[in-house]
Parts: sequence; structure tokens; C-alpha cells
Amino acid sequence: MLRARVDRHKCVGAGNCITIAPTGFDWVEGDFSKAEVLDATTIEEEQLREAALSCPTQAIVVEEIDELLPWQLRGKTTPRRVQKTFMFTDIVKSTNLLEALGDEAWQAVLRWHDESLRSQFGAYHGEEVATTGDGFFVAFESPDEALACAVAIQRKLADHRTTAGFAPPVRIGVHASGATQVGRNFSGKGVHEASRIAGLAVGGEILASRETASGGRFPASEPRTVDIRGMTEPMQVVSVDWR
Repeated sequence: MLRARVDRHKCVGAGNCITIAPTGFDWVEGDFSKAEVLDATTIEEEQLREAALSCPTQAIVVEEIDELLPWQLRGKTTPRRVQKTFMFTDIVKSTNLLEALGDEAWQAVLRWHDESLRSQFGAYHGEEVATTGDGFFVAFESPDEALACAVAIQRKLADHRTTAGFAPPVRIGVHASGATQVGRNFSGKGVHEASRIAGLAVGGEILASRETASGGRFPASEPRTVDIRGMTEPMQVVSVDWR
């Protein structure tokens, strides 16, 4: 089985991938010069490879899922339904930061960002599913762990701004849902909803579905109803207070 990701720093928005596989790729919401993966499982493997080859900057990376699994899991990739809490993180306006900082400084910032966030994923038992180049897709066993991790991330970034003068603005989306798991990969409506919720957040914000944050130990804003791109039904989301 194949999966795909888009390296946003290489993506120039040619749109060839969307033309070839419109159900697998789409424009990033709020940044129509960049493409993103919607659901690679909706297209045939040959179509996915064709879309990747059509990219003039080779921004689309196609990976064999089996190659990414620990040896213990190989051959045991039967799909199963699970209940998880999904988190998506993203550096806001990363391309602008790259242009302002330059390649060398940006790589240093990105390394610090990746190490900082991964340390929090580990502390709160998050399972890193994928990286998007300037963000992460992570699965947690419970909403409490996911929200506590999100709060810890924003607080660590804020502390670094105070002590070091700069940390990249990161938006975080959190959503608890059922999903289909194959090996270490997750797919389904809930994954897409979590990704879209993250895309609606602003830098420094934790945005969660109302049900996910309900009853948690972190205060949240009043719920607001939002339209989720690609979904017929709107959702209610809240902004989680991490300060």
C-alpha cells in the first residue's frame, strides 16, 4: 500500500497533481499556491505515481507503508477500526519565514521545532504518524493526552519566544474520532476532519472539535459552527486556552 505527502517547501502550485487526481489532492485552504494530499487511498497506485511524476519540483513523496513499519508488524496489516484522538500541527506561513530567514537559518529553526514538538509527543504518549515538512500528524489514545500535549507545545513555544526572542507560530487542530488503522497509518472521515480543523486555526491557537474538548481540564471558548471543506455537515469547534 502506498501513501503520499507533499513537501510544501518544494511545492510551487503547478496543480498537475490536482488535475490528474482531484480526489487525492487539493489546494491548501488559505494558500492556493500550495497543494496537499486529501486521501491517497481514493486513487489507484498508478494514478498516484503519475501525479507524483507530474510535479515539476518533485514535491510529492510516495512511500510504501510496509517499509515504514517495524519488522514485527510486517505481514500483519489487516485494517481495523480504532478510536483515537488526532492532532495536526502546522507552522503558519512557513514559506514566508523561509524567505525571510534564508535556508541555513530556517533549517536550524525547523530542527529545533521538530525536536521540541517530538519531545512533547513522547511525553504525552502520542504516536507520530507522518510529518508534512513543517508539521506533524499524531495519534493519541485519549483527548486528555492530546489536549495536554497541545497545551504543552504552545507553552514551550511561548517560553522560547520569551527567552530566545523567536519561535515559529504553530497552529494545532485536535479531534477525537473513529478511524481505520492499517499498520501505523490511519484513514477515514475523522482524520480529514482533524486536518481541516487545524487548517482553520491561527498561529498560536489550539482548535478542537467541541466534543473533544468537552469536560476537559483546559478552559475553552464558546463553540462556533464552521464549515469543513469536503464535508456536507458543519462542525462545532472551540479554541482551547493554553495560557
